[in-house]
Amino acid sequence: MRRSNTFKLCPTKEQEQELFRRANACACMWNQLSYQRRQSFFNGQMDWNTDDAYHHYKKLIGSASAQQIIRKNNEAWKSFFALLKQKKARILPSHIHRIRPPGYWKDRRTGKRKLKYLVRCDNYCLSITKLTLPFKLKLKWKGSNKWRGKQGRLEISYDELTGQWYAFMPVEVEPPHQPQGTKKAYVDLGVKVPIMAMIDDTTQVFGYRANSILAEWWYWNYKLAKHESLLKTTNDAHTSKELRWLYRKRKRRFRDVINKVVNDFVVRCWSQGVSEIVLGELTNIRDSAQFSKKLNSMIHLFWSHRYLVTRIKEKAEEYGITVREIDEQGTSSVCPRCAAKRVVRKGRLFNCLRCRLEAHRDAVGCVNIRLAQGDHLAAGVINRAVARPSFLTIEV
Repeated sequence: MRRSNTFKLCPTKEQEQELFRRANACACMWNQLSYQRRQSFFNGQMDWNTDDAYHHYKKLIGSASAQQIIRKNNEAWKSFFALLKQKKARILPSHIHRIRPPGYWKDRRTGKRKLKYLVRCDNYCLSITKLTLPFKLKLKWKGSNKWRGKQGRLEISYDELTGQWYAFMPVEVEPPHQPQGTKKAYVDLGVKVPIMAMIDDTTQVFGYRANSILAEWWYWNYKLAKHESLLKTTNDAHTSKELRWLYRKRKRRFRDVINKVVNDFVVRCWSQGVSEIVLGELTNIRDSAQFSKKLNSMIHLFWSHRYLVTRIKEKAEEYGITVREIDEQGTSSVCPRCAAKRVVRKGRLFNCLRCRLEAHRDAVGCVNIRLAQGDHLAAGVINRAVARPSFLTIEV
């Protein structure tokens, strides 16, 4: 299991100048390699030679860091060619629509280089208060060394928006927990209800509402629109540092709530003996989502389905729980009691026109995912499960 520790570095003025020098040299080396390989790729003959770049930049950043730049660039190009093979074989992941060759460490908007400094795993040491780098550079750091294990390549980057340096240390660790049972949890993912779940041997459906984070998202949208309008009328500009910060804050607030929801859900599943989570697969759902302006904004801009699924998989891995995705097409449009398709859906309400079942729409989807896996539930159990799901509250 691979995880990453993130630290904020606190260099002195002299140390910061040294970091700028090394990170700028690393960015120059990356851009030189990328330019050389992009040109050769577009000309039909790939050039993998790195001798000139290595011998030139090893004097500036050290041979170990120069090797890491080359290795990272090789990994990026090999990943690009692997995606091309998958596309040719028509097995490309459905969420990937366009494949591009590796680019440059450069901000297209400002033209500035993206400053990154790579350090080989055996060339740095992290103590309680200081991070020791090559050439006797010792930096103070802040953060939490949460994961401890075999450390990987350290990546130090400069954040233009905050003016701070951050270090990212990948670590290989063993899962801290193991499953306590063999039950399954069946999950329906949605926009207004991010997670609606049902566990084996239970008749209760529980979920988490997104009302608070959705309301906050609309608030940030209002502030963004107001600031963009002000920029356009006063400076005829489309962006600013404050605008970029507002976008980042909106994103961080959303992810913070999602992370808390996912953590509570996975811990709850683990405590009840779940060893496998069955998710409804919703890839390409946005392709056919054409509703009102407000609903389209929620589906296409607010809802981050891929991030939610990724976080569930990562958190479940820490507890030894496997995650399996299945096709959930139509699960919210079929009555779980009589299997009729003549239904009425209005908001979160589900009403079957044949057996007159009235239920919560997301609970219906959750139960149908369970039924699709071969479970058989009595009509009374279905009534109790879909009529009144319990909603859990997370402190944000």
